[in-house]
Amino acid sequence: MAATSELAPAQAAFRFLIEVAAIVLWGVAGWHTTDAPARWILAVGLPLAGSAVWGTFRVPGDASASGEAPRAVSGAVRLTIELLLLLGAATASAMLWRPLPGIVLGVATTAHYAMTNARIRWLLAQRPTPGR
Repeated sequence: MAATSELAPAQAAFRFLIEVAAIVLWGVAGWHTTDAPARWILAVGLPLAGSAVWGTFRVPGDASASGEAPRAVSGAVRLTIELLLLLGAATASAMLWRPLPGIVLGVATTAHYAMTNARIRWLLAQRPTPGR
């Protein structure tokens, strides 16, 4: 098992770009969901909601997030959140707007997780402490 969740600097930068792309694509998907005035709410609300979930539900000690966990969750829950937000943005973009940006994000996300299997093993070994 990996002793840490730390990513190499290049991989951390790649991950940051994937996260930004996902936030943008959630907004684009929200915009293309409807022609009604609610499109503004979705275009702003989906990225905000995704960012809030991303930043709140963390694994204590995760070096990719400064080790802080506003709401501690197990590594399996965190991994599920990451995959739902990243691949969900890719799927929503491909279905509601244009396929290519969604495909690119999906491939980039898959490549990121394939290259960071030590972090995945670390995450899956983590359990939240009682009382947190």
